[in-house]
Amino acid sequence: MNVTFEKAIDLEELSLFLSEINKHKKSNIGYCGEKVEEIYQTLKEDFVSGDHGDINSILGRNSEEIIAAIGLDIDETSAEVWGPFNQISSVNLQYELWEQLKNENPTVQTFTFFINKENLQQQQFMKEIKAKKTGEHLILKMKEQNFERVIKMNSVPFIESDFKAFEELHNETFPNTYYDARTITERLGAGNILRVLKNESNVLQGYAYYEVNPEMSEASLEYIGISAKAQNQGLGTMMLKEALTDMFSYPQIKEITLTVNHTNSLANHLYMKTGFVQKDSLISYLLEL
Repeated sequence: MNVTFEKAIDLEELSLFLSEINKHKKSNIGYCGEKVEEIYQTLKEDFVSGDHGDINSILGRNSEEIIAAIGLDIDETSAEVWGPFNQISSVNLQYELWEQLKNENPTVQTFTFFINKENLQQQQFMKEIKAKKTGEHLILKMKEQNFERVIKMNSVPFIESDFKAFEELHNETFPNTYYDARTITERLGAGNILRVLKNESNVLQGYAYYEVNPEMSEASLEYIGISAKAQNQGLGTMMLKEALTDMFSYPQIKEITLTVNHTNSLANHLYMKTGFVQKDSLISYLLEL
């Protein structure tokens, strides 16, 4: 088979290819979505770099048709890997894509992968390049018609005077996470929402941070936390239902998807009890050069 390799230059063409191949569990990569519009938006925002608008993605073509692709969402010296996506069972093709991608991004030294548990081809590739398995995760989905909204909201919007208590609880609940407390509060507005729950003495008991993008019909629950002293009182369920009620108040939002750690049985039980159902199971990998 005559395969040529090239830098991606057409975001629309690449989005169509990724959408089609990622709809199938046996070729699914967790970072990449399934809707063409969502993929295109993410590629445009996170994969385009440099003065000339280069796309951090390599394609493999058989004549005019894309048959394989791999790309990087780069953050300084680390990157999330979209791929490898491969329509044919060719180990050599994947190696060539992978080597070319690494050579064109020499500053990247740490790579993370997020692969569907049914994607056996790429799990084998992880073993061959000696990537380390770091965890298993569940993709949970909630449809609007399956959720019963709450009538009364007990939580309230975050205000700056809540920051110290919020920071303490966030650090306690999610140490070393991707958004620290100050980053969350700086992101507020334009659909990024932080609600807090306080008792009658105005002591912060819990919070939920979520992001809503009506234009893309997307909403994601990023964090939900309940203080140790306030647990086992049903407050976690209450906070979750209030956050979902607010997210579904946007008419464009018909479905909410969560990625959760497979081993966090208590949190997962809460999500399932509220109405989430499992869509996929994913495996995360880490490769350090």
